[in-house]
Amino acid sequence: MPRTPLRTSLDDLEVWFVTGSQTLYGEETLRQVADQSAAVAAGLSGLPVRVVWKPVLIEPDGIRRLALDANADDRVIGIIAWMHTFSPAKMWIAGLDALRKPLLHLHTQA
Repeated sequence: MPRTPLRTSLDDLEVWFVTGSQTLYGEETLRQVADQSAAVAAGLSGLPVRVVWKPVLIEPDGIRRLALDANADDRVIGIIAWMHTFSPAKMWIAGLDALRKPLLHLHTQA
């Protein structure tokens, strides 16, 4: 059986940075959430893998779709999830159940 060489570069790998919120807060707040989320993702640019910012997730179907997309993409090695404003846990159940990649829940407090 031929041996597969070990990967020596992480250049082609990605971690997706996703942010949870909900429509309850209104469009202006969701724009702020997106801006702040993109800034946090950019702040993680020193990691040895590329951090890819994804749009703010505000509904169960979008969360599940993102998890399935991550599963299907061989470049994605995991997801960093940040709940910017209150994002009901129930909204995440189907997506997290579908996710087959590592998940890091980033918790911050101002």
